[in-house]
Parts: sequence; structure tokens; C-alpha cells
Amino acid sequence: MSPVSEAQFNILSLRENKLLGRKEVLVEILHRKSSTPTRQSVREWLAKQLGVEVDKIFVRKIKTEYGIGKSKAEVHVYTDGALARVIEPLYILARNLGEEGKKLLEEARKRRNERREKRRRKKKGGGK
Repeated sequence: MSPVSEAQFNILSLRENKLLGRKEVLVEILHRKSSTPTRQSVREWLAKQLGVEVDKIFVRKIKTEYGIGKSKAEVHVYTDGALARVIEPLYILARNLGEEGKKLLEEARKRRNERREKRRRKKKGGGK
């Protein structure tokens, strides 16, 4: 059996944040005889419950209580996936989007390193 089928999910709170165009959801997960559910399984379950696409859901945190088999997940559900890519930090995107997220993170690192190198050259007075 997969961990998702053994786990029980409950929505504890659902708060709408109109300013940021998202819903902030707190989910309780009971998984007594299985490991902590993955971010992807939480995203898929919440997508079914709320009737939204998985790419608009971002799990911020999953905190598991020791020895109890109970976790709480903080999740942001956006009205627009592109808006999420602007608001959410890169490390959250990387954790939730898999390969696509890792590419975004790598591109950001390259840009940051290029800026650092440019400043370093400028300080030394030897470049553009």
C-alpha cells in the first residue's frame, strides 16, 4: 500500500489571503503505521479536495510530532501558478517542483555568482 492511502488528511484551517492571491491551509496528517507523507502526496490530496491544479499548490513545511504518527503541513494554494513563482522563495519552489524547481534554483545561483564576479572585478578596477 502506498503511504497516501494509509494516511488520513484533515484540513484544520483555510484562510484566504486576497492581497497575495492565495489560500493558506493548515493540514493535519495522521500516518500511524507509515512514514511522513511526501510533499507531492500532500499536494495531490489537497488538489483533489480543493479542485485546483497541483502546480498551484506549494507545501511550505511538514512538521512531524515524534512518536505519534501525526504531522502538520503548512500549504499555500495560489490562484495563478505564475504568481506563486514570483512570491514563493526559490528553495520552496525547488522542493515542490522537482526537476523544474532545481533548474530555477540553479539559474538563480548562476545569476548571483555572475553579479558577485562583476562586483569583484569592479572593485579591482579591471572590468566592465
